[in-house]
Amino acid sequence: MADFAGAVDAILARLEANKPAGLPIALPNRAKPATVDGDGKPIAWAYAEVLGTTAGIRGVGVPGDHVVVDEGLIMITVFVPDGEGAGPGFVLAGQIGEIFRAKEFYEPAPGVCVRSWTPRITGGGAGDDSGMWFAVTVTIPFEFWRRA
Repeated sequence: MADFAGAVDAILARLEANKPAGLPIALPNRAKPATVDGDGKPIAWAYAEVLGTTAGIRGVGVPGDHVVVDEGLIMITVFVPDGEGAGPGFVLAGQIGEIFRAKEFYEPAPGVCVRSWTPRITGGGAGDDSGMWFAVTVTIPFEFWRRA
């Protein structure tokens, strides 16, 4: 049976399969990837999270056969080394946003899917207190449709 955890896994798998080449992605409650190269120089990386925001039943039906829609946000913050300008962060955030722009995927059963919508790029500021990173966030709204 399709569930929210499966939808999140599908979102993260889509990101991993289509991410900009060489961009390490950090995920919640997992080890942080290397953020420096072999010479100790900082390299661009991203942090991805998926948040559920609302859920509801659409239309009528009997319990177990309702159309349920969980809504949420895919949020990916791109970190680029401070001092390299804003452009690289905005370019990477834009490339990540295009992975999800108006897409439908994760269809493990009839009537089940994830639909993602228009990416929004925001931010462009200090990524941490150390002054080592410049951060840009891309946020993509999504809906997870299923029967329950």
